[in-house]
Amino acid sequence: MNRVARFAYAQARLQARHGQRADEQVWRRLRSTGDLADYLQMTRRTVLRPWVIGIDSTQSSHDIEFSLRRQFCRYVDDVSRWLPADWRAVFQALKHLPLLPALQHLLSGASVPAWMLDDAELRRFASEHVQRRTEVIQASGYGYLAQAWQRGETLYDAWYDNWRHQWPEPARFKTAMNQLGQLILQHLGSQASASDSTRQQREVLAGRLTTAFRCYSFQPAAAFAHLALVALDLEQLRGDLLSRRLFAGAC
Repeated sequence: MNRVARFAYAQARLQARHGQRADEQVWRRLRSTGDLADYLQMTRRTVLRPWVIGIDSTQSSHDIEFSLRRQFCRYVDDVSRWLPADWRAVFQALKHLPLLPALQHLLSGASVPAWMLDDAELRRFASEHVQRRTEVIQASGYGYLAQAWQRGETLYDAWYDNWRHQWPEPARFKTAMNQLGQLILQHLGSQASASDSTRQQREVLAGRLTTAFRCYSFQPAAAFAHLALVALDLEQLRGDLLSRRLFAGAC
């Protein structure tokens, strides 16, 4: 299958998945559910069901976050397989984004939380000796992030700069990707400066990404926009689940 046919195939799959995303009516019904067990039960009756498979109301907040991250990585794998071969590794790299806050925590010299020792991806970096953990990160595929941190750069900026240098030609694909990338960086920056992004911020970003998904059909930017929209959905789902897990019985 040539590149044009592969992008056409990917677009058809993306359109189908895009149409399966939860609408505001679904989110409104879920927000009206206060108990975690009830929330999960209701979620399993919606299009969000695949994301909560394996999650139950007895799990810790860290187990819930790990499950959502694992599901997102599997979804990225699916989307990557639809794309032309020269773009697959580029999209696979999106799986690293959810790890950046944890890597920043470790590079900052903070103590290692117990949950990191149970995480297969982070366990190897979770030494109590700060110098040792930094050396292990530097020797890994995340070495460029450790170097950026030492230069005073944010990990998100460093990740993005490294990522965009992996984009194949043509240049028009890169222009569209960069426009979306700047939107995502702004959103991630707002998250880093606040306890959580607001629903209004998500709605504005989702609207811009939806427009981009339509404008950049048959381009890698359409896949990027779709994955960003899915990530926003998971951000909302994560917030709903964790608030019910952490603050159960608070009211």
